[in-house]
Amino acid sequence: MGIFDFLKRKNPTQQSAADAEPTAIDYVDWLFQHMLSTSQTTLTIDTRRALPGNGTPTGDETAPPCLPEAAVVINRLKILAGINPVKQSEPIEGTFDRPRKHLTIITSCRFLDAADYSTCAIHIVIKGLNV
Repeated sequence: MGIFDFLKRKNPTQQSAADAEPTAIDYVDWLFQHMLSTSQTTLTIDTRRALPGNGTPTGDETAPPCLPEAAVVINRLKILAGINPVKQSEPIEGTFDRPRKHLTIITSCRFLDAADYSTCAIHIVIKGLNV
């Protein structure tokens, strides 16, 4: 095999977008859309409970793209909030914005990590682009 053949080969860990499985990133995007469509401004993710969307039939258009472990979803929210995605010894809060086409979702999260569980309390505020 020549060097050019080697460089052209796809890395097996890199998948095309069409072949990629949904991830916690996709689930969190769905979660915000779910909160908007159900007019929920507060929601708690708890590793001791099922995630929102669990039990929704897979053919349903409102079903999430995947159901990752709650701990992975909490870690994704920590990353979005600029917090190190490890267990924290104290409750910690973070805020981030999620711009959409005609609005911005301002998200505040409060994370609580215990030895055997973690929670994330999510609160969203919706702002129009011209407000």
